[in-house]
Amino acid sequence: MTNLSDTINSRIKRARQAAGLTQQQLADKSGIHRVSIANIERGLWEPGLDSIRCIADALGVAYKRLLP
Repeated sequence: MTNLSDTINSRIKRARQAAGLTQQQLADKSGIHRVSIANIERGLWEPGLDSIRCIADALGVAYKRLLP
């Protein structure tokens, strides 16, 4: 696990929790499978920029807020 991944995964998790969404709700809104959301949040999968943008759009935040 890299520091970059740690930063992105923790920011996504915090933003999801702040939005009051479950992983399943975020998955439904973003079009990214729930298992992938879980793996991102645990730092097991490092999302690409397209995935980060989809997640950010689903959360209603600018994608740059999720980047280090």
